[in-house]
Amino acid sequence: MNKKIRVMIILIILFGIFDITDFKELMAQLNKQTDISKSIYYSPADSGNIVERFGQLQIDGNKIVDKNGNPIALRGMSLFWSQWMGKYYNYDCIEWLRDDWKCMVVRAAMGIESGGYLTNPVLEKAKIKTVIDACIDLGIYVIVDWHDHNAHNHRDEAISFFKEIANEYGNTPNLIYEIYNEPQQVSWLNVVKPYADSVVKHIREIDPDNLIIVGTPTWSQDVDIAANNPLTYENIAYALHFYAATHKQQLRNKATNALNKGVALFVSEWGTCESSGTGFLDSLEVENWSKFMDANKLSWCNWSIADKEETSAALKPGANAYGGWIELDLTQSGSIIKSKTVAWSDSILNRVENDKSELPLDFELYQNYPNPFNPSTNFGFRILDFPANLPTGQAGGADVFVSLKIYDVIGNELATVVNEELAPGEYNFPFSISHSSLSSGIYFYKLSASSRAATFTDTKKLVLLK
Repeated sequence: MNKKIRVMIILIILFGIFDITDFKELMAQLNKQTDISKSIYYSPADSGNIVERFGQLQIDGNKIVDKNGNPIALRGMSLFWSQWMGKYYNYDCIEWLRDDWKCMVVRAAMGIESGGYLTNPVLEKAKIKTVIDACIDLGIYVIVDWHDHNAHNHRDEAISFFKEIANEYGNTPNLIYEIYNEPQQVSWLNVVKPYADSVVKHIREIDPDNLIIVGTPTWSQDVDIAANNPLTYENIAYALHFYAATHKQQLRNKATNALNKGVALFVSEWGTCESSGTGFLDSLEVENWSKFMDANKLSWCNWSIADKEETSAALKPGANAYGGWIELDLTQSGSIIKSKTVAWSDSILNRVENDKSELPLDFELYQNYPNPFNPSTNFGFRILDFPANLPTGQAGGADVFVSLKIYDVIGNELATVVNEELAPGEYNFPFSISHSSLSSGIYFYKLSASSRAATFTDTKKLVLLK
């Protein structure tokens, strides 16, 4: 650790004095120099890139499967409307999403109306190709989204665009087509399906393999209606969109009905808040939806990488267009979603050291919120619900010994938040500085959960500002 970083840490911890520019530099340096990785895993780099690992995606029944026929659920981010937030459509931003957010997929949302592709086709198409090229080079999947509420009125333009994309990129397994973002309250049978049939036909003449996502009526919620009369082409998934504070169990019931009818769903857009993109962030429904998507192995992209002043935006106003974001650059939504994409990627790509088996997907440590905090914050985590087929003595429901402790930057233990046996489940523990002698500064909190079946350790940063 260099001298400047040591000086800034001393100022922060002892006196709470810092300049915000120096603070951001410090956090960036700490990201590079401090090992806060999950201590029991190998590096994801050992597994190669995402597309090399999982290959050509296909539909098998109501599941998306990888090149080996194994169900796979992607996690990633959607960019904002290209005509209004084009600054994030660049290689460095996509690379940051892959490396720091562990995104397996990025959705490029090409705006069509309101000054988008219909007005500036060359400019908007260039943005999309920049993202496609970046994703291919970086080895992740990319959704090319015709971001339109009236695509059935722009069928010829959509066909021309997707034919060009298929000719140029259709031979790469990275590519996923999304041909109609959100049909509004129009008929599936008479409006959306005829449009989709036509566009898919032209894509399939060029690209017979890559996944195609088809939007459904009522802003991509009527997946059950589409499931009653699906397209006849192979490798088709249907778009399910929701915003957690608006769409709840009723929409999950519709999704379940669609899955039971045998169609595959792809949650190509969802938000943590109200359907307006702003308003209340419903953390309870975010977790309800997360459990539903995990249980049904549904791929998703969260809306959105944007620094707009609205709840659904992952970034605060002024966040760098080229990535490099620290925790202070993230909104509440951004912090929640990043913790989920990182945990999901780690659970799939990393291996447990002692037996190199994949980590069960129900271990997850969330980013504390708020962060930075004063005087209180909340620590949340999920611990494993053991599968029934474990050896004797390791059956589902067994208690897990859990500890969550806070440390300073040199590793001294400062406070204990949790230190007890807990049943498998989801937990949230409040923490207040009134229970400790912490001063302004950077700290780390470490979750350890262990049983006879598995051991999990994860560490994250937190910042106290007085």
